[in-house]
Amino acid sequence: MTKRCEAFAMQDAVQAWKHIQPEIIRRYGDDAYGHALHTWDEGGRMLIRCRRCGGLLLVQKSEFHSYMDDDSYYTDWFPVDNEQDADQLNRMYDGFAIERQFPERFLCMTDLRVHWSK
Repeated sequence: MTKRCEAFAMQDAVQAWKHIQPEIIRRYGDDAYGHALHTWDEGGRMLIRCRRCGGLLLVQKSEFHSYMDDDSYYTDWFPVDNEQDADQLNRMYDGFAIERQFPERFLCMTDLRVHWSK
């Protein structure tokens, strides 16, 4: 079991976001197991390792295409213990469901504004 990324012990979301130095471990793409791995119009998921502390995170990126060229961008960072946990989340949750049903606090960025989920 890998330790959790230290960012998730921090109170300040911006500080937590700055802590994460991503190394991509695996790209899952935009869909798997019969559902989208993002919200809105396009996106995808990947597993990353924080280069600072070694913690693993499942990252979901999404983009909403506006008809007025004012697209919105969303990125969520979910703490995971190992690659099997990340794959299980991909199996269980589509893009919208993981945001509503993930049982822990996770890190969010909405149009460059960083905040905690809960």
